[in-house]
Amino acid sequence: MKKVISIIIIGLLLIGLMGCTTNDSQTDSSTTGSAVSRQDSTAADSTVSTTADSTVSTTANSTAAFENANYVKYVDLSDIVRDKSKLTKPYDQYYVKFIDYIAPNGKPIRIMAADKVTDEQLLKAYNVLSFYLTDYGDYQKAAIANSLADRGALLAMPNGADGDGNTPDAAIQNAQPLYQMETTVAGGKWYQQNDYQHRDAAYEEIFHMVHDYGIGTTQNPAALPELSQQIKQGMEAALPKNKADWGSKGIWGLESKEWLTELAKENSLEQEYIVSGIDSFYGLWQAYTESDKGMWGLYVPKTRQDVKAKDAPAYNIISSFLGDNLTYMERIAPEFEGTFKLYLDKAEPYTFKSQYLQNARLTGDKNSNLTGNVRSLKTVTM
Repeated sequence: MKKVISIIIIGLLLIGLMGCTTNDSQTDSSTTGSAVSRQDSTAADSTVSTTADSTVSTTANSTAAFENANYVKYVDLSDIVRDKSKLTKPYDQYYVKFIDYIAPNGKPIRIMAADKVTDEQLLKAYNVLSFYLTDYGDYQKAAIANSLADRGALLAMPNGADGDGNTPDAAIQNAQPLYQMETTVAGGKWYQQNDYQHRDAAYEEIFHMVHDYGIGTTQNPAALPELSQQIKQGMEAALPKNKADWGSKGIWGLESKEWLTELAKENSLEQEYIVSGIDSFYGLWQAYTESDKGMWGLYVPKTRQDVKAKDAPAYNIISSFLGDNLTYMERIAPEFEGTFKLYLDKAEPYTFKSQYLQNARLTGDKNSNLTGNVRSLKTVTM
């Protein structure tokens, strides 16, 4: 079994299951250094991170002992619970596996998945949740995670797509849904081809849960009432003051007046506004060709630069609360073959999204490579 040693410099980490090259530019690039390909499925979930001055020793049977204060254990397949008898009713009728995010107070935030949801989709949901709950800047997020757990926040991943009529109400009652057909995995076909019939709704739906149960809204306060107020102020600035102009003016909710009116009745304008900004901030709509705007054409900013220039409140909230980079460990789909890029290459539009990844690892047994960016570092393979 191969072991991978990741060298951490200035606190940035890239764990791969092969050697990788870094690219020092996040701008257009058509050439990179050569990356080492690998074909070793036994190493798929065996990584060790270490600093240059850590002690590492290997033995004849390829085990490693190490001392490293910076070691991070990332979630993997072994963390998935497949005993559905441990699910409470009625969810045990609809879901076959789950994974718990344990809040600082020791209580779980559960993510449960139906049988057609892949393990990698389930782990993607966990990783996005962990990203939202990771301390950043001035935000210490333990209180948010504790609020989610205390309020019984639950993420349900049913089969199919939202609105297809195949999900019983009981399967998603008291839960935030994230559907199988709307959860993309980096390296998978939907992700690589920017397939908006299977658009990545994970960032939106999981933030809804974090917002409602953790951060709180102005209608239902929780851990961060000041942030809730900032989001509301941004939403109000994005909409025309005169409700008669909703859907035709402003920078959000364009051509969607009925939808906005419905959201207002549900007291969910704040939640839907900020996730539109998050999606554009992390490049999810930049490859969308049916509009020059973001989020199905209803949000004017399409790129991060647009958010900064056209929706300063959203930009300031997202950059201060979440940061520039997606810092969770992105697991590249096991079916991926080729070189996955973590830098912007306009010739490959999936990189509009992947340029914001900081950490990635390969899975599966295909010949595959990673090419890093200015945030990711070289890995040494043993």
